[in-house]
Amino acid sequence: MTQLTVDPEFHALIPPLSADERAALKASLLSEGCRDALVVWNGVILDGHNRYEICLAHDIPFETVARDFETRDAAKLWIIDNQLARR
Repeated sequence: MTQLTVDPEFHALIPPLSADERAALKASLLSEGCRDALVVWNGVILDGHNRYEICLAHDIPFETVARDFETRDAAKLWIIDNQLARR
């Protein structure tokens, strides 16, 4: 399984899941596998922190898709925009 890096600053940009949301995500991953690829930049997770944690804990295979950003700040802006579109 691919080892990725969780950057604390990037992770802090993502609102935490509620207990119910996390339980539903875990149930989905256990029954259907990880359907959506985790988004990474230079091996650092930008999107999919919760899926990554659950997949690692339960040996669930996952895929990644790499994004290319010129700077760390550009990657952070992408995370923020991605989360705003979602929640």
